[in-house]
Amino acid sequence: MKNFTEPLLENNVFHIYTRGIDKKPIFLSDKHYRSFLWKYQQEVSPYVDTYAFCLLGNHFHLLIRIKTYHEIDKLAELKLLPKPKGNVGLFISRIIGDLLNSHAQMFNRATDRTGGLFESPFRRKVVDSLFYLTHLIKYIHLNPIKHEIYGNFEFYPYSSYREYIKFKPRIINKMEGLRFFGNLEVFEKFHESDTSSEEKIIKLLIE
Repeated sequence: MKNFTEPLLENNVFHIYTRGIDKKPIFLSDKHYRSFLWKYQQEVSPYVDTYAFCLLGNHFHLLIRIKTYHEIDKLAELKLLPKPKGNVGLFISRIIGDLLNSHAQMFNRATDRTGGLFESPFRRKVVDSLFYLTHLIKYIHLNPIKHEIYGNFEFYPYSSYREYIKFKPRIINKMEGLRFFGNLEVFEKFHESDTSSEEKIIKLLIE
């Protein structure tokens, strides 16, 4: 059996994802998407390098590198952030869990519902090669087309693609993300290439 809940380890890259219980929506309005991204930027981003994200109606994808204890320690001193008192991976897991709980509470208040919102625990898969990482970035950015949510991934407002191409990055580590491809031109061409290889390497699709 595949392990979808392996521990988060510092200085490792992980594909993080989850969906709504019974595949039900976790975002219903622009406000819901933007609230999630703002909380992610404030609460999670300082502790990870984000290489890709995509929020869709009933699920989301994140591709992140867990920063090391020393990286977090230095940053926390500069920005007065909470520091891990023990295992970095457990610390990051709790922060992501707190984000999901906070979003669920906001969503429940806004939609007059009660109970859990996300499947639990959130799933994670270690990304152990450059090939897997680059194709996963592309796969995440193309998700709006795959799920027939949006006709053009380049203009989808709730993914990291536009931060790479058009806007000053707020969440992603753009410099490092582009370095995996070589440069921005290669990054763009890679996203326009055949998608068959992505289908072969994505082992943990949310269906």
